[in-house]
Amino acid sequence: MSVIEIVSWKAKSGVTDEEMVVALAAMVPDLKTLPGFLYQSAGKDSQGRWVDVYYWDSVKNAHASNELMADKASLVTLLALVEMDTICMEVIEVQVSSDTVTLGGGER
Repeated sequence: MSVIEIVSWKAKSGVTDEEMVVALAAMVPDLKTLPGFLYQSAGKDSQGRWVDVYYWDSVKNAHASNELMADKASLVTLLALVEMDTICMEVIEVQVSSDTVTLGGGER
């Protein structure tokens, strides 16, 4: 099963959604070079909180990604848009996935 890394934050005052989307998209090429990266999705809730969901092949690679991304210009650019004290990050091991559950409720 894969691992989910969920990162949420609020943008700094005056940062537009377009600026945030551009910054998030700019990170994708860097993420694709990291061991175990599967894919990423991001969005914004009605209270202005951004949520970025990353899928990794292991907890080890999810945690290692933070250090591997730390010096990337794409992350530095994104963090310049973020209220740093609002960042929340968690890594979750997937227990149930639509890929493994059948209509009868059993696993494949």
